[in-house]
Amino acid sequence: MSVVLGRADPEQVALQHGKVERVPANNYFRLHPNRFVLAYTRERVEIPQSLAARVEGKSSLARFGLSIHQTAPTIQAGFRGHIRLEITNVGPFVCHLTPGISICQLIIEELKTTPSEPLRSRFQNQSPN
Repeated sequence: MSVVLGRADPEQVALQHGKVERVPANNYFRLHPNRFVLAYTRERVEIPQSLAARVEGKSSLARFGLSIHQTAPTIQAGFRGHIRLEITNVGPFVCHLTPGISICQLIIEELKTTPSEPLRSRFQNQSPN
């Protein structure tokens, strides 16, 4: 499969060429080496206009080769929704991802000024449903 970057909608590509899986609470998802998966945080966040945040992976998981985001870790002021994670296994082990695992953290940043306009983003109010 190939994708024309800049023209393809990542959400549409994921829906057309991927599959949606819900992992039951008592089970796990196997992420094999050199594989990529999109996932959502369980928690829904609401970032006020006076704050922004960065989503960061956990170093304990990074030591196994698990990367939580590829780029753009910024969560904009005014964002509401579940955070979409871009998880890649660059390590040599199959990683078992269980629901509820502490896989990332938010770094909260106070803004010196609030944005002049509300956030307008196609990712606003995103949800795994």
